[in-house]
Amino acid sequence: MKLCFIGGGNPLTGELNDVIKFISHHVKKDSKLLIIPFATEENRLDSWYNSAKKTFEDIGVSHLDILNQRLTSQEMQSKIKEHEVLYFTGGRPEKLMERLIDKELVTSIRGHSGLLIGVSAGALAFSKDCIITKDEDYPETLVIKGLGLVDFSVEVHYRDGMDEELIHLSEKRDIYAIQNGSGLFWDGEVMTPIISIIHFQKGNKKVID
Repeated sequence: MKLCFIGGGNPLTGELNDVIKFISHHVKKDSKLLIIPFATEENRLDSWYNSAKKTFEDIGVSHLDILNQRLTSQEMQSKIKEHEVLYFTGGRPEKLMERLIDKELVTSIRGHSGLLIGVSAGALAFSKDCIITKDEDYPETLVIKGLGLVDFSVEVHYRDGMDEELIHLSEKRDIYAIQNGSGLFWDGEVMTPIISIIHFQKGNKKVID
């Protein structure tokens, strides 16, 4: 399994060009991609699909499907097995985790052998500790159980003003902060930043290029 954590950004404006270029080296052109939209609202599904379609068609991936929430758990598990790339949208990570658990998909995702791409909330959920830092949507910081695909945690939509809280949270876990337009690639052994990211560890901050 390979993982790509994307901090956020709009691919339609070119903001994610560097990330998409990097991903293109790890996606075969005949790959099948499945969008898992459980973090987002239903009225935003078309927007996420169109964004993913533009992104991946540009690098030669023409087969895109979206996981229909009305399918049974067994049908969803089969869909996951049929696709080489799983693409998790942004939105609310707690909603994503609730739906994955409710639909009994956690084991299927953990056992997937292909590439998993997470944008914003989708990226947060890959970690063991899924950290949701306070913002306009969350009055208090939450730490919930994630998928546990990696031991470290990530912060998305990173800005300098978040440092104080991230330094505190890093006393108990490693955190990689990813800004919009940037990403982090993990091949199971080696971590590669796509544009610089920030590593918070034991109360210390370090830029990784």
